[in-house]
Amino acid sequence: MWALAALVGTLLIVFVLAVGPWILTRHPQKGLTSEQALKARNDVRATLVQALAGLAVAGGLAVTYRTFRHNQAEQDRNYELRQAEQVNALYTKAVEQLGHEEAPVRLGALYSLVHLAQASPHQRQTVVDVLCAYLRMPYAPPGSASPITSARDPAQELQVRLTAQRLLAKHLYVPEDVSGEDAQKLSPTLDETFWPGISLDLTRATLFDFSLHRASICSASFVEATFIGLAMFDGVTFTSNVLFTEAKFPNNAWFRNATFADVWFIDTTFNRTASFRKTTFIRGAMFGGATFSSDPLCDGAQVMHLDDPDLNKGGKDARRVWPDGWAVRADADDPTRGTLVAEE
Repeated sequence: MWALAALVGTLLIVFVLAVGPWILTRHPQKGLTSEQALKARNDVRATLVQALAGLAVAGGLAVTYRTFRHNQAEQDRNYELRQAEQVNALYTKAVEQLGHEEAPVRLGALYSLVHLAQASPHQRQTVVDVLCAYLRMPYAPPGSASPITSARDPAQELQVRLTAQRLLAKHLYVPEDVSGEDAQKLSPTLDETFWPGISLDLTRATLFDFSLHRASICSASFVEATFIGLAMFDGVTFTSNVLFTEAKFPNNAWFRNATFADVWFIDTTFNRTASFRKTTFIRGAMFGGATFSSDPLCDGAQVMHLDDPDLNKGGKDARRVWPDGWAVRADADDPTRGTLVAEE
């Protein structure tokens, strides 16, 4: 490349100093004195030199800009690498602190993880997974007869768990004037506290006064979870599968105005009031084996896709099994939709 550049440069110099002026002043030559002809060649030579100098400057600027961009890209890569290293260091430290014996340290770790996730959208599902894993750890509430033993103070540990629940709920709460379905179409940003695209795994977790009021979540598992105190799912939207199989609700459970894509309440136990008023079941809804201490409240619950034979066929493969005493009445204006009504 250097040899080629030297050759091109030599040819350009020869053209500017000799060949160019000769070619451009050959015609017309009549009536020109030798001094006038020499002046014409010099004028042409000066013009070509200026043009060549302009090209050289332009080439230099192009090389300088290319070098600048290369250096800038290298700096950006180094900055991103340092940022990734800092994020990993903060994440590792916070996760380690979740195992600390002192409750204030564990609380600080929770806030550090959530702050990290807010600043790094690609880390949000990972942080949510860590918080869910913490809530899945065995725990005996204060005053319970559970055989689970721990060196941690149960009352302080309860505060840590309640904080983890609140932090999850805060970042799953749907922004104002946005539906639960549309919320999942939002792009994650550093300013918006809502985190789209999140899934929860709270299998076998013990949850206290658990609330996902007006939350929007992709999918979730509450298999064999125990909800102590009020379980609040009012206005929640699940855009994919959610499992409550063998979950236990010792106290009231509110699912009013909730929206489920596919939901399983198989063998779920409701020991108090369970309200599904104005809930929307888009696809599957399985209540097989669910037990209710009192009649569930399903007034105004909406059922979609009544024309889908895969969802509404009977037998052991049925995708829709309603609580005892409730059936679907198709809408007069739209036979693909229906409403749950109490059987006479």
